[in-house]
Amino acid sequence: MKLVDVICLYVILALFSSAFVGMYSQILKLDSELEVIRKKTDSLIFISESFCNSCQGKGFSSFDEWKRVCAGMWKLEKIEWKYLGKTGENDDGLWCGKWEGPYGSGEVYGSAKK
Repeated sequence: MKLVDVICLYVILALFSSAFVGMYSQILKLDSELEVIRKKTDSLIFISESFCNSCQGKGFSSFDEWKRVCAGMWKLEKIEWKYLGKTGENDDGLWCGKWEGPYGSGEVYGSAKK
């Protein structure tokens, strides 16, 4: 190989390696952003579905247990529930759950059927 060929090869390798490092850093950045979105989605789904199940008497034995488990699991800064009253003759009432934490905040409603 000529010296010119070797120098051209090193220049091309340097360009490709810098482009590869740039793409790799973008992939890592996207991966961390996706991880945050996944945690937000998982917390929203878990907290809201478990609250609705608790209203139906499934899953947790009480709203206090739901509150304690969700607060510990998702590092919630604030979580509460309250009874809103009856909505009709065939139900035990409407319940509301609210939370705030590092993965977002939310509000969910659930009815307790007889």
